[in-house]
Amino acid sequence: MQLARQQGQAMVFSLLFMAVCLITLLILYNQGQLVKNRVQIENAADAAVYSQAKLAARNLNFIAYTNRAMVANEVSIGQMVALLSWAKHYKQVDGFVAKAYAFPLYSIPIAPPTPTTMSDILSAATLPWKLLGTAVEAPTRAVVEKWPTVISIFNGALGVFQKVFALSTLEAQIEMNLNVVEDHEFDPDNPELYTPAVGWYFFVQNTLLTYFGENISPDNLYTRVSGALDSSGDDADGHDLVADFLGDQLGTIDNMINDNTTGMQKKRANNSAGGQNSNMNTAENDADGDGAVAAYQRFAAIVNRNREAFTQDRHWDIGPPRATESLRLVLDVGIVKLTMQLDLGFWAGIKNDGGTAFVSDGTLETDQDLESLGWSSIDVTSFGIEIDIGLFVNLEVCILGGCSDWDLIDYDITIPIGLPVAGATHQVVTDKKYAKKLITDWGYPMMPSDIYGGDDGDPLNSGAFDLFHLAALGWGQASPRFTPGGMYGTRQAGAEKDVTDTYGGAPSFFSLGDSFQKSGVGYEYTIALAKSLDEVETTDSDTFGINTGDTADWDQDDIAYTRFDVQTHSRVEGSDISADYQELIWNDTRPMMTVSSAETYFANPMQRNADGSDEAASLFSPFWDARLKEPSAIAMLIATGELPWSQIFEGLSDNASANDIVDWVLHGIADRVVDVGVDNLVEKIEPPFSLLMEPVLQDVASQATDTALGQLPDLDEYLP
Repeated sequence: MQLARQQGQAMVFSLLFMAVCLITLLILYNQGQLVKNRVQIENAADAAVYSQAKLAARNLNFIAYTNRAMVANEVSIGQMVALLSWAKHYKQVDGFVAKAYAFPLYSIPIAPPTPTTMSDILSAATLPWKLLGTAVEAPTRAVVEKWPTVISIFNGALGVFQKVFALSTLEAQIEMNLNVVEDHEFDPDNPELYTPAVGWYFFVQNTLLTYFGENISPDNLYTRVSGALDSSGDDADGHDLVADFLGDQLGTIDNMINDNTTGMQKKRANNSAGGQNSNMNTAENDADGDGAVAAYQRFAAIVNRNREAFTQDRHWDIGPPRATESLRLVLDVGIVKLTMQLDLGFWAGIKNDGGTAFVSDGTLETDQDLESLGWSSIDVTSFGIEIDIGLFVNLEVCILGGCSDWDLIDYDITIPIGLPVAGATHQVVTDKKYAKKLITDWGYPMMPSDIYGGDDGDPLNSGAFDLFHLAALGWGQASPRFTPGGMYGTRQAGAEKDVTDTYGGAPSFFSLGDSFQKSGVGYEYTIALAKSLDEVETTDSDTFGINTGDTADWDQDDIAYTRFDVQTHSRVEGSDISADYQELIWNDTRPMMTVSSAETYFANPMQRNADGSDEAASLFSPFWDARLKEPSAIAMLIATGELPWSQIFEGLSDNASANDIVDWVLHGIADRVVDVGVDNLVEKIEPPFSLLMEPVLQDVASQATDTALGQLPDLDEYLP
């Protein structure tokens, strides 16, 4: 009987153990479901934002390729101008040596009473040069008259392609985001993932910072961020957060991509904003257009750096090797030693120098100078002698076993004596009023030898403004053959005109902001994805018919997490942000969400600078790529609703829908970038071609814009 009463005692412990096991299994199941969905949403967000950044990098590389094409096209104009100037200076040799126009010294008889003069000898000796120049000049001039127009139109079309491609990239980023999210669905027929309104805001945010950074004030952002940090009790430094978000730009915001167009200031003033895009303004430079000027300064430098050898430096010389003699004298009186050395050098012969450069009529320091950018070429030939004199004096004093010395004189001078043989110039400009007209407009003797020819490593090659050519340069201004005004740009009548005005001007192109050239990293790309927690099959969800009934989380100051929502950042503990705003930006009352970020960056693995440093980032080198990064603190403040987006960018209301947000920025890009680019190209084309091409260009731009914008789906349909 006693044994019978003890039966069943183990059942109590078994039931307790089974209860513990059941609770553990439920916890494991719930946690597994939440982790599974969390991994899904994290993977989808990472893939989507990386794809967005990758498309942006592709756009940057496309810009680089088209910019390089523009540079190559510009150089081709320089090649034609160089060939024409070179041919002309041979053809025009009579203006320097023929009796009617000869340099005064050439009219003196060589051996009186013999009437033969230096002019007679030089005219005969240079006849082959004259015939060669005459044969080359005529066809080259015909090309130079037309080629600048062709290149201007082609480069203008490339500029429009850049803008259309940028708009298409934005559209592709939207499509890519939707496709990537769809590909990560567990059941594509029953989609659960979605991009909330805050996700599309992040897309707009990057676009505005990239193209229209002036829409954000760093000071205002710092004030708003500091207020959000104070409200949440966070002791983080607001300056550090803003610097991280803007790439250390705590002053004036720098656009990552700048749209540079000559005369843009006038266009921007005339394009007053209106309607839904009234607060999306293009970047306004100051009255002198410093931003555009800096971009075109770099563009001109790149063009000149890529000139081929004939365009850059047309130098040859004929003469014996330079003869040098040295005389050295040493006076040593024990404690004092004086060393003197005299070096004498002599060279006689003929030198030809020339160069062609992409320059402006002015100093290229104001927006007005941009209009005068064009090609200028000069060639000059002289014969004569050069005398080099060098004097070196050194004093050495030795006292008490120690010696000190001083260089009292260390002086070198070259005395050139050159007489003119030939010379010519040619310019390609947008308008004759921008042409250089006097020798003083071109340069000055001994100017730096990096514009119109010259080689610092060759003592005989100092470019067209070598002192050896001083007489030739002066006679080119004074010769009766070139009246009125000389050969420097004032002659416009007949076949000998020195200025061609068929050039459409420097092309419109995208350039990289100054700060990004240093950092090599673009603005942050951020994406927000979410799914309703009601869609997650946990034991306390509607899926199992069990519900906690706790739907008042939004109204609590301190949220009690009644579900395993795994870092759901849409709710802010201890915040007074309204539930309505958070529900608006996440499109759900209880979302599981995530925020992911990526960035574009520049890295050239192919080559380094001569000093071993990395190549600076630019939109002329196609080595842009993308990588994931941690979301910035400001992105998280926006995602949680602690920092409403209307406090960052003007023009977006707090209750803007996904369609409103995307439509606002895409139409702004189309109006402010694509249309302005087409207008600029039409302006460069001279009548009657402009009358024919304007409707075509406008139609192409409209179709491209309509296609890009018309392919967008209704984004609100993808929301829960």
